[in-house]
Amino acid sequence: MAISTNDAIRKYGTQDTVSAGGGTSAVSSAAYSASGDAATWTNTDDSDQASAVLTFQYPSGTITTGGIQLMCRLLNIDGTTDEPALTANWIGHFLGSFRTGTGMSATTNYAPMTGPFILPSAKSQQEYEFYVLNSCGVTMTAGWTLKITPVADGPA
Repeated sequence: MAISTNDAIRKYGTQDTVSAGGGTSAVSSAAYSASGDAATWTNTDDSDQASAVLTFQYPSGTITTGGIQLMCRLLNIDGTTDEPALTANWIGHFLGSFRTGTGMSATTNYAPMTGPFILPSAKSQQEYEFYVLNSCGVTMTAGWTLKITPVADGPA
């Protein structure tokens, strides 16, 4: 079946790296990535959806539990007021999970994708910080990269 002129299609914006310095900190199991690894991303397209790709490695051992969760916090939601930094008491906004398999071993550059997911927002051109929560049972090495791509549905 051919896509006609008025059919809805998915459109993708420009992919942006949102991990500062290439994820310079390792991420321990059951921990969030460091705030220093989060680069501010502005949704200049005002898209209500996005997808994400995480490229990462494990130094040794095998994945023993769940995956890696993608979380965010909103910046400048009321002028210059930000949502709280992510902690055990404030987990931010859950956006999706990067699937990993129990028993996957240390290797170079796993690159799972999640999305499209709904982007929370409080204003036009919302600013975000994205974080990963490592739930794999082993430490994710420094040097990981997180990329976000805005997504929209519209006419062909």
